[in-house]
Amino acid sequence: MTTVADFGEYTGAMGTITVGGVPLADVQYDVKWERATVSHSRGGKHSDINIPGKLSVTTKITKALVYGDIEKTLGYSLTDTPITGTAETLLASSHVLDGTDNYEDMTDDTIATASRIRYTLQTNAITTGGTITIIGEDKDENPMEELIEVEPSAIGTTWTSTKVFKKVFGHVLRGMDSTSDLGTFAVASIAGSSTYTVGDPKIFDLVGTLTKGGHTIVITQPDCWFKAGGIAWEDAGKIIDVEGDVEMRDPDTLSVSVT
Repeated sequence: MTTVADFGEYTGAMGTITVGGVPLADVQYDVKWERATVSHSRGGKHSDINIPGKLSVTTKITKALVYGDIEKTLGYSLTDTPITGTAETLLASSHVLDGTDNYEDMTDDTIATASRIRYTLQTNAITTGGTITIIGEDKDENPMEELIEVEPSAIGTTWTSTKVFKKVFGHVLRGMDSTSDLGTFAVASIAGSSTYTVGDPKIFDLVGTLTKGGHTIVITQPDCWFKAGGIAWEDAGKIIDVEGDVEMRDPDTLSVSVT
C-alpha cells in the first residue's frame, strides 16, 4: 500500500542564496548536471568505446520567492556592491520660482557616494509648471544631465531624479512660477537608495532543498554568480517573475546530500 506521503514527485526546488553564510534571498530554481561522453574508435570493433568526460552544471533562477528579493536577484547580476547613496543638502533654498529662467550653482556639489537627487518644494505652491535640468557627473566623472518635468504642485511635493549623480554642479529652472513668486526648492541627495551599476557580479552559494515523504535532498553549489538577468514584462494581470542563469566557478564542488 502506498501512503499519501509517498505520492508524486519531489516538490520544492526551493533554494536559499547565501553570502558568507548569511541568507541573501529565497528563490525557486532549476538545476541539472550533465556528464559529457568521450568516444574513441577501436580496431576490430563495430563500435566506439565510451568513457565519462567533463561534468557541466546548469542552473536557472525562475522566481524570487519573496517580492523584496527581486531587486537582489536582478541587481547582483550586475555588480557585487550596490551604490546606496548619501543624504546631503546640496542647496538649502533655490532661486525663487517667479516665471523666469535661471541657472544657479549648488552650495555643495560633491556627494560622498553617488546618489539620486530629490527636489522638495517649499515656502509657496507652484502655480505654473516648467522644468528642472540637473547638471553634474556620474561616479566615473562622465558629464550627465537629467530633465525633470514639473506640474503645478503644493508645498511639500517632491521630485526625484532617475539618474545617479556623484556631483551636481548646478541646475537650470525654466518656466516655473509660484504664489507671490516666493516658492523655492530644497535640493538634496538621497540616502539608502540602492542603485546597481555594471561591475563584478556578486559571488554566492546556492543551497536548494527537495522533499518527498520522509526523504530530503540538499543540493549545494558554492561560488556561484548570475550569468544573466532581466525581467520578462507581462500584462497588468500577471506578477512579474525574475529569471536568471547561474554559473558555478568549479562544478567539481557540487554536492548532493540525501537523507
